[in-house]
Amino acid sequence: MVVVWKNSRIARNTKDLLEMVDIFQRNGIGFTSVSEKIDLDSAQGRFMFTITGTVSELERNNIAENVYLGAYKRAQEGYATVGRVLGYKPGLDESGKKILNIEPREAKIIRLIFNLFDRGKGFRAIANELNQCGYRTKNRNVFSTIAVKNIIDNPLYVGKVRYAKYRNWDKKRRNGLNKKMVLVQGKHEPIISQELWDRVEVRRKSTAKIPAWDHQGTNILTGLLRCPECGGAMAASNTTNTLKDGTKKRIRYYSCANFRNKGSKVCHANSIRAEEAEALVMKKLFYVVTEPNIAKIIARKMAEEKNTNIQQLRETISNKKTIIADLEEKISKYEDLSKEDAILAQSITPRKLALVNEVSKLQLQVDQCSKKILAYGKGPTNTSIKKVIGLIKEIISNKERKYLKQMFMLFIDNIQFNRKEKLIWVEMIFNKEIIHQIKKHQQERAGSLKGAPALSLQSSEEIIIKI
Repeated sequence: MVVVWKNSRIARNTKDLLEMVDIFQRNGIGFTSVSEKIDLDSAQGRFMFTITGTVSELERNNIAENVYLGAYKRAQEGYATVGRVLGYKPGLDESGKKILNIEPREAKIIRLIFNLFDRGKGFRAIANELNQCGYRTKNRNVFSTIAVKNIIDNPLYVGKVRYAKYRNWDKKRRNGLNKKMVLVQGKHEPIISQELWDRVEVRRKSTAKIPAWDHQGTNILTGLLRCPECGGAMAASNTTNTLKDGTKKRIRYYSCANFRNKGSKVCHANSIRAEEAEALVMKKLFYVVTEPNIAKIIARKMAEEKNTNIQQLRETISNKKTIIADLEEKISKYEDLSKEDAILAQSITPRKLALVNEVSKLQLQVDQCSKKILAYGKGPTNTSIKKVIGLIKEIISNKERKYLKQMFMLFIDNIQFNRKEKLIWVEMIFNKEIIHQIKKHQQERAGSLKGAPALSLQSSEEIIIKI
């Protein structure tokens, strides 16, 4: 026998309520409502039961709608309608309304996430770095790529309030996109600047969906060249033109992959001749490798990156040492209690051992961070970087398309262009992968690594040059 005070206490959805009662009856289980006392064995009783279930569902929908309208109005006024969120803590404004206040320690994590993404790191790399540093989410869980993505996509951190992006999420999921979504300036203080948010948003749009490309093909700019309209990747295509004398000429173009895959509603072709684009990019690269001060610029930027990383490691060490000190204080208290009461000592010993084990793990992490700081060393010199740039110049000068494409994939982050004015902007990355590829190329051509520059870079040492 299943007994409830009211039918609405077991379900406020008519369909669910009828299905449950049907299951009860098929299995010989009785069901009764204390306040409503409906006879389910009669036709009139089942009819009344259905009516009361429908009324309960209507009440539920009315309550949900009223809650939604209240939250919607609050959001329109600039008050964030969120639960517990990393970076903020609940507070009250001057009028006594609930408002979000910045939580300094958590805000530091938020700024780090946005800065890392702005510097070119992906979701997985950011999550890994946060977890290595000992940072945790609001619920004390490790960071995942989804958690990082949700933070980066959340306008709350730039001081805005977003509400009702989706309606009826439990049924429609992402198909319930709401055209009347609220997005207004909030009453709370932003954690990041508008300039940083704008840069991150541009990068998110350009990296949201990038079509795959053939890394071994001869179209060396495929996947690197960006559409000037939508920011998506450009892909190579061929057209065959018939000349006046009847001969056919095949011409390569780079055109927007979104236009080719999704049509003109999404974007337009924005085509550019492949030979023209590749020549402009080569010209840009030659400008970089022949610039007299480029080695000095790279060395300086890498030194700045190294100093930033070392500072982060030192902060991580400081955080972990603070936690260790707190744990050791608890261990000391447990030891004092054990001396006073032998029976109590037996019950708290497992907890004390767990704390000792946790201290050992944290100390190991501190040692690892210290080793990373020592591993940075002095860093590359101007002379060693000049040798590397000389080898890059050699690869570009020989114009071997196989090596050019491999080099471009490592050396270039993205390429943007203005088709009308024939202008191209190349964003290049300099890191240890380029060194590895240059040595590999030298080995394939010369049969040995003799003469290769003695230069070793940390994986986190990466700079971006835009020309």
